[in-house]
Amino acid sequence: MPFVFVEYDTLARLGISEPQAFIKKRFKADAVEYLSSCCVGQLIRDQIESEVDEVISSKSWSDIMV
Repeated sequence: MPFVFVEYDTLARLGISEPQAFIKKRFKADAVEYLSSCCVGQLIRDQIESEVDEVISSKSWSDIMV
């Protein structure tokens, strides 16, 4: 499972006119979530979910940056 985080603007600056289609073609079988400005892989989603669960259980704060 690859570590995937790609902003569509970055691909557009590289000359790729249809970033979502490009990513879908490149990561066919992988679980990738397509958001409005970027896409993230399952590994990142799992890490964020784990962090949110920890914050909820400990009633604390977290700073999540990618």
